[in-house]
Amino acid sequence: MSSQVLLDTAAVLGHSRDRSQADDMGRWNVGTPARTRVLRWVAGVLQSLPAGSWVLLDVVLLYIGSYLGFALLVHGRIPPETHVGMWQAWVILSCTHVFAGLVFGLWERETLYARSRILTRLMLTTVTAAVLTYAVVYAPLYTTVSRRVVALAIGVLVVAGGSSRLLVCWALHAIRRGLVIVGPGVVSNSLVRAFADGFLGEYRLIGYVDDNGGGSAGIEGLRRLGRTADLPDICRRYAVQDVVVGAEAASNRRTINAVLPCLRRGCRVTNEATFYEKATGQILIDEITPHWFLFADLEVHCQRRQTLKRAFDVVTSVLGIVAAVPLVPLIALLIKLDDGGPVLYVQERVGQNGRPFALFKFRTMHVGAEADGAVWAVRGDPRVTRVGRVLRRTRLDELPQLVNVLMGHMSIVGPRPERPDFVVSLSAEIPYFNERHLVKPGLTGWAQINFRYTSSVEDAKRKLQFDLYYVKHMSIELDLMILLRTLGVFLRGAC
Repeated sequence: MSSQVLLDTAAVLGHSRDRSQADDMGRWNVGTPARTRVLRWVAGVLQSLPAGSWVLLDVVLLYIGSYLGFALLVHGRIPPETHVGMWQAWVILSCTHVFAGLVFGLWERETLYARSRILTRLMLTTVTAAVLTYAVVYAPLYTTVSRRVVALAIGVLVVAGGSSRLLVCWALHAIRRGLVIVGPGVVSNSLVRAFADGFLGEYRLIGYVDDNGGGSAGIEGLRRLGRTADLPDICRRYAVQDVVVGAEAASNRRTINAVLPCLRRGCRVTNEATFYEKATGQILIDEITPHWFLFADLEVHCQRRQTLKRAFDVVTSVLGIVAAVPLVPLIALLIKLDDGGPVLYVQERVGQNGRPFALFKFRTMHVGAEADGAVWAVRGDPRVTRVGRVLRRTRLDELPQLVNVLMGHMSIVGPRPERPDFVVSLSAEIPYFNERHLVKPGLTGWAQINFRYTSSVEDAKRKLQFDLYYVKHMSIELDLMILLRTLGVFLRGAC
């Protein structure tokens, strides 16, 4: 999997956007003051920085803090033989910080779009890194490290790293990439909904252009800026940086001729489906056809990749089972004390290529909760027990599924397995729903970390769009990213 795809997937978790900025266009024209033009350039540069730049900045700041700590607080005061060296302390602290940062999503681009998210994830990362550092220093190395050195190193990181992120947050909110849709197509309203859901916070959705005038329904909630022939002037007037071309408009030669000058102005031009996929981490179901599955270069049947994935599943499930052994008696006792019912819940689910299998879970609902048939799980489900509510929030109810993974029914990462009756009904209402079964279902997945519980057919359709993205881009690298994000969900849910 390419680094660009990883950067694209890391950018799909958005934040809320301010619609009023899309209508305040006067300050974005060519007559904007020099200060605003400079700010726009700075924001563009910061926006395009890869995640590795922020990792490097944090590692450098930790080095500066560690160097100052040893120079000011250690040398001449603590015997060197009783203390880890500066390089050892810096390497250990840097490694634990990188691990914790990946878990809590510190370097995802969406982190930079909200001050609260910056501060929360930075604090979670640094506290976790400090705890892990002492665990490594004390346990495997049988030595110690000065608390004042660690505190100073983390302090430098929090102050300098936090300030730089807050500055970037301000710049990105001050100047966002202007975006115009050309020739609205069948997926344009999905694109607008993605803006409303906060997936595209780095853009200003300015409006759309087409040649239908009043004879077109247009795009709901979005204003028409003019005709396609006016596009170059519109790009200049509103400082447009991204042009998204609808599927129908892309087949019109006159439209393409109007779009080409935008490339010479430095605009990025893509079609709706490509832009939506990269920006939101979803595949637009309304846009794809059976040809998509034939020509999307899917690697679901690549023997080498399947062998690596199976080895990854076996090793991870064995380690997970070993780690979960101390928790199982406690969870079982709590479930029994809660209502006296059975500890485990066995339910039929649909696996790879439509084959059913028995899925194991810790029971989280009251006994007989589904006596009248299966219903959607919803937030605040009254069927869930008190202990079950905690187990669901922390994902501990899914620990027995590690056995399913070891048996080969499931993978660690993949689409969540659905119940047969749901699959029958959803397949009839949602196109290509069965294609999610091209891969093994997973204990966690791309849809799970990006979307809520499925409680309707529309929710199932949205989750399918995430699942198909995973089917297209599945790789060990993406699996590791999803696992780290799932660990972050678990830790935040346990707090």
